[in-house]
Amino acid sequence: MKFVDKMADRLLPVMSKINQQRHLLAIRDAFIVTMPLIMAASFLILLNALVFSNEWVNKFINLSKLANLAVIVNNGTMNILAIVVCYQIGTNLAHWYVANKRITDPSFNEIHAGILSVACLFILMPINTTVTLLNGKTAQATGVYSSTLTSASGLATAMICALIATEIFVHLTKFKKMKIHMPETVPPAVATSFNSLVPEVLVVLIFGVIAYTLFETTGLDVPALINLAIQAPLKGFVLSVGGTIFLQFISDVLWVFGMHGSDILAPIRQAPLLQSIQENMSAFAAHKAIPNIITEPFINSFGLIGGGGCVLPLLIAIFVFSKRKDFRQIGKLGLPTSLFNITEPVMFGLPVVMNPILMIPCALIPSINIIIAYILTAVGLVGRTVAQAPWITPPVFMAFLSTGGNWMAAILTILLIALDVFLFMPFVVASNKAVPDN
Repeated sequence: MKFVDKMADRLLPVMSKINQQRHLLAIRDAFIVTMPLIMAASFLILLNALVFSNEWVNKFINLSKLANLAVIVNNGTMNILAIVVCYQIGTNLAHWYVANKRITDPSFNEIHAGILSVACLFILMPINTTVTLLNGKTAQATGVYSSTLTSASGLATAMICALIATEIFVHLTKFKKMKIHMPETVPPAVATSFNSLVPEVLVVLIFGVIAYTLFETTGLDVPALINLAIQAPLKGFVLSVGGTIFLQFISDVLWVFGMHGSDILAPIRQAPLLQSIQENMSAFAAHKAIPNIITEPFINSFGLIGGGGCVLPLLIAIFVFSKRKDFRQIGKLGLPTSLFNITEPVMFGLPVVMNPILMIPCALIPSINIIIAYILTAVGLVGRTVAQAPWITPPVFMAFLSTGGNWMAAILTILLIALDVFLFMPFVVASNKAVPDN
């Protein structure tokens, strides 16, 4: 117990600072805003797979013409994720400066930071791109922004652009000489625009010069450079088996020390995972081979059964093997929430957090599940995830929906629950001998 306490004393302050770091907060909260768009696209993808393109359904009523509905919705959701995230990061970061009184000017408007971030993002994007014609041939087009840069594939550029543009903008607005003060009779919206006119123009010019200079000297555009130097290596790490297991283990270790590991690691994992599921959704809609195994719904379906630490199998193990009345009572209270992947009542009520017995399996079992699921998916026994089911979707159903109706995914979840109960058993039995805190 002393070792656990020492670890907590050292870990908690560091992770608390990381979790409150302004740039990471802005990125994390920006991704949360995109969830409804991702859910909408996923719903249409599932509807297309289970109904519109289903041969059995079309024997009774032909709905195949509605399959294009998923493509239309995808264009207005998944294909604009980078734009939405860019705007939201700029707004979130500017709001942090206002909320923490780093900016006290009442005429400062956070929305301007978001709009400026999006403007700078498009400044960095090339407008000469390769397009695929209806006959399948490719051609060079100008005046066209590629959807690969506005979708999840462009998230790295969007994040970096928003952070840098907003930081420069915020610092420039602190110089009083750059502000154009308007009479009090001028409407507030007009006064705010003139107040930020000079800083915004300077930021736009800075990004324009950077984009122009880079292309003229190297022939590269900024998104291509970021993809080459940052996005591709990060994606390779996050979507690799080793990277996934490492990050999941760190996430669960943070959980058992009382910190929301998923939130803390979201700025690192979210962009590659979003890109991964978007690629799968696009391939599934086009009836092509699904490219990626590791996605966020893959981790949620198989690695977080009942939420962080695989709490649902832990509760089943408690009901079967625990002799402690306090454990069983808390288990009854926590079971309904864990069925919807809400773990806090069990994590802090049992508790699992800072519990030297239960924190060990809760930190290890999710990674074991992911390894097993990855192997079975790689050999083709389990379908790959092609949709983002809501995080509150109960286990088994989540795997079924996320894989587009693959029954083997649902069966695998049931088998993993049984395995996890067996793995939790010795730790639950050991906790029978522990004296409950009064």
